[in-house]
Amino acid sequence: MLACSRFNFANMRGGFIFILVLFSTLVYANDPLKIGLFHGQEFLRASFTVVKGQMEVVVDGEALLKLQPGDQFDMSTASGQLCFIKGELQKKSSSRIVIRSIIPTLFKIQIAGFKATQRLYEGDLLVTKVGSRLQLTNILPLENYVSGVVEAEGGARHTMEYYKVQCIISRTYATANLRRHEAEGFHLCDATHCQVYHGVSRHEPLIKIATQETEDIVIVDQNIDLITAAFHSNCGGHTNNAEDVWSKPLSYCIGKKDTFCLVMPNSNWEKSVEKTQWMGYLNKKKYPLEDSSSASAVAYFPSEKELYFADSSLKIPNKVIRQDFKLKSAYFSVHQNGDKVTFIGQGFGHGVGLCQEGAIRMASLGYTYKDIIHFYYTDVHLIPLRFRWFFAAE
Repeated sequence: MLACSRFNFANMRGGFIFILVLFSTLVYANDPLKIGLFHGQEFLRASFTVVKGQMEVVVDGEALLKLQPGDQFDMSTASGQLCFIKGELQKKSSSRIVIRSIIPTLFKIQIAGFKATQRLYEGDLLVTKVGSRLQLTNILPLENYVSGVVEAEGGARHTMEYYKVQCIISRTYATANLRRHEAEGFHLCDATHCQVYHGVSRHEPLIKIATQETEDIVIVDQNIDLITAAFHSNCGGHTNNAEDVWSKPLSYCIGKKDTFCLVMPNSNWEKSVEKTQWMGYLNKKKYPLEDSSSASAVAYFPSEKELYFADSSLKIPNKVIRQDFKLKSAYFSVHQNGDKVTFIGQGFGHGVGLCQEGAIRMASLGYTYKDIIHFYYTDVHLIPLRFRWFFAAE
């Protein structure tokens, strides 16, 4: 954590400046998030149902009607215009439909033509037309969003300390990437491009408690900048430096040995492909093959994580092989098995930042959320988001 000297009010630059900074930060922290729903899906019609509470439909600024639990209606762009349809009532809009909560509300959305897409949401819903398709945007407080992300990304049946970790890194990621979809009219999407979000947390009560107990806490680096809170499923025993996976280093994402994840479900994996496919792939990459049984091509046994396959002078990145063959990680060995080649690997994901299964194991062994975060991220601090600018000014 930050040294206590950072709290020395005698060093403040002036009470008036502090009040202004504090006020502006509080407003920022409480601003609702706009989350683009069903991102990447193309659809012209969706149905909406109120599950709990009371809502109001506003079309182009006109309050159209109030909705009670059980009320349902459709939204469509099938006619080329944005339409609100409820029984005999139809209303066309030139720009937007807003369904806003009057009292705390739950609602569900069903996308026409897609299976298993019915999800529960809270907050408000903004409906717009983008080209010929519908755009649905969930508007809700940051902390409500965080609890939904933690359930989608972290799963159920884990410990409180692990959920606290996931809450903090999810909150940090969200607040650090609020402009990611600015051109599309929302802050973040609900897919893996940002963070997976399927609506409210419904299956694990501990998540909401963990969200409340870590409310507003984020991770910052030595410059008090929000970190890129990268995480992955399993590092295979050693996390990666950021620059070994992405284009630039991150001072807080430095590779380190991690034995906690080695007994977890995604620690080990195998995948086999036809030997001819593998040899043909290496040939296209200009790997020197003397014949179809070139030993180095089918007997690759690295003793530790390596960036490049076999002959590093050829610069065939293991991360590219991982992508091309849809492997779980870039940490693997290669074995010949008759007419096939078998990749035997460790870990699942890019390996940068926090290892989720390692964190789950640490939490089960009694480590606190602070211990876990400081283990995986180097030289970071945990601070309230609303006070971030105060720390940066010191």
